[in-house]
Amino acid sequence: MPSSAGGLSFDSYDLPYVVGMTRGVQVLCCIVQLLMIYSESGSLSMFWFLLYSILCGYNLFHLSKRWYYNIDGRYDLKQFVRESEPTVRVQYGSAIFTPTLMGLIIFCTIELQNGLVHSIFKLATIVQLLLAVGQLTLEFYEVYVKGN
Repeated sequence: MPSSAGGLSFDSYDLPYVVGMTRGVQVLCCIVQLLMIYSESGSLSMFWFLLYSILCGYNLFHLSKRWYYNIDGRYDLKQFVRESEPTVRVQYGSAIFTPTLMGLIIFCTIELQNGLVHSIFKLATIVQLLLAVGQLTLEFYEVYVKGN
């Protein structure tokens, strides 16, 4: 039965393309976050500047590595559920949940003082967090509903 939205249905998407695009935008958001932290470096102490930079830099590293190698989370999610060894589960779990957890940690912990810089930083953080949650939801949908 054709859908009423001009032939488009919810299941007509290319998962690797969607994952690549969402990760690309998340990488861009992390770069914006780092630029905003660097622009605020004059009003931050060295400890907070380094802590904020390390948090955002780790998130950028993780996202860009998985984006560069075109890794989606379906295999990691299957292995995370299948494995009984705790250390292996931690490795697969960190691969799956790091963008979401780091986005949440960054959103809750980093506060910048300048109004415009703060607004741009929070906007980039919210976009990155929403894309990470959406991508995680899509991967769960692919594995558990569609069985891919």
